[in-house]
Amino acid sequence: MTKTSKISTFVNELANKYTALFDVYRDEKLDEFSLPFMAIYKRRDERYMLSKKIKVYGVENQQLVFTSVCQEKITSNYIKEFQKAIKANMFEYIPEDDEHMSTIILGITVIDQEIDEKTVKEVKRFRKLKFLKFGFHGWLEMYAVLINLKDNSVYVHPKGKPFVKSIEKMLKGEGVKS
Repeated sequence: MTKTSKISTFVNELANKYTALFDVYRDEKLDEFSLPFMAIYKRRDERYMLSKKIKVYGVENQQLVFTSVCQEKITSNYIKEFQKAIKANMFEYIPEDDEHMSTIILGITVIDQEIDEKTVKEVKRFRKLKFLKFGFHGWLEMYAVLINLKDNSVYVHPKGKPFVKSIEKMLKGEGVKS
């Protein structure tokens, strides 16, 4: 199996895993990056007093997953450019109301090659936390994720580990067919 078909098979399986709870959009564009898929999860909770006419509060949580594939040699510059493209376009997907509580953004890059330690360090260090309107409109967290199919490894900031736990299980449990 060739390198590109291995990556595309994995990305397709990953997108199919996300379809259970997320809205998945395939073949998207994000600035100059071509995304195999993008996934959006939205959750809304409300509390009422006595009846639904008296709403006490409502909160909205969401998770955004932007997935790219890097066929050429991966560099820390590629990761930075991908994160810059996500930062430039992320407010298109985040609601502007005061009931927004949190948004988690994952910028996943899938590769099948050897990577240098500088790039791994850059990915493991990247975490962006931003409070919207001093926290009154919630916050957003942004993580860079690097999935290497060559050795079935996932690199992410330690605080982002819970968001990629299912991907790690997918890589270690089933493996990727070679």
